Amino acid sequence: MAPLAPAGYWGDVTSSVDWCEENYEWTPYIAEFFNSWSSVAMIILGECCARMNPTGYRAFTLLGRSITVVGIGSWLFHATLKYSMQMTDELPMLWSISIACYIAVTTQYDINKARFKLLLTIWTLFVSILTAGFSGKVQFILFQASFNGLSLVAGYLCFRGKKELEAAQMSHVASLFWAGIRCYLMAATLWLTDTNLCTYINGRGTESVLPFNMQLHAWWHVLASLGLVYLVVLLMGHYCLVKGISFKMRYVLGIFPYIHAY
Repeated sequence: MAPLAPAGYWGDVTSSVDWCEENYEWTPYIAEFFNSWSSVAMIILGECCARMNPTGYRAFTLLGRSITVVGIGSWLFHATLKYSMQMTDELPMLWSISIACYIAVTTQYDINKARFKLLLTIWTLFVSILTAGFSGKVQFILFQASFNGLSLVAGYLCFRGKKELEAAQMSHVASLFWAGIRCYLMAATLWLTDTNLCTYINGRGTESVLPFNMQLHAWWHVLASLGLVYLVVLLMGHYCLVKGISFKMRYVLGIFPYIHAY
């Protein structure tokens, strides 16, 4: 955990977590400079997902916009390290993963959409209230358990979609699953290292084995955002397959998947 540098514009840290980046190192107006600006990756890629939506299904546009909101909240959180701004980051993360679960479940299973939407909305609101109502380590653990639990559900549903895409001879789209998982695993490794081994990698003090801070949490933002795009495009492709929508997928700059109907 990073030590608090001389007080910056936003004053004392009130968030339940303070990341490894040293606070107010580059400017007195941004607490965590690299962690803040790396959040722009989520804003850009979230808007890309919202705008490329080839399905005509508004839930995908809402999913993309929710990712954009996560990016904005993340920027505000890392810039201020205030608890109120932390909620603008974490609560939209819960909402976005809930939207992804709704899309995947209603695409793959023949269920009552209105009833499932109501139940999922109630659950998401309940978890959001609990997350916002606690502070400190309890809040941190509660949020991580809630978000990661829903992420596992979404990951399983993406895997089911991958299998159906492979069965339809669309392996180029199905390959997005493992591309997304690889990005997430790399991102998670960086997140865990930054969170648990900060003393040894912060580039400060005698215990650090590195001469400078590699800003691993900032790289988590970038890699997690890219992995999320892979999985969202996978869900779009699977939705098109199920609904009989003709589509094509290509890569922009060899990295970013782009899907469109024709």
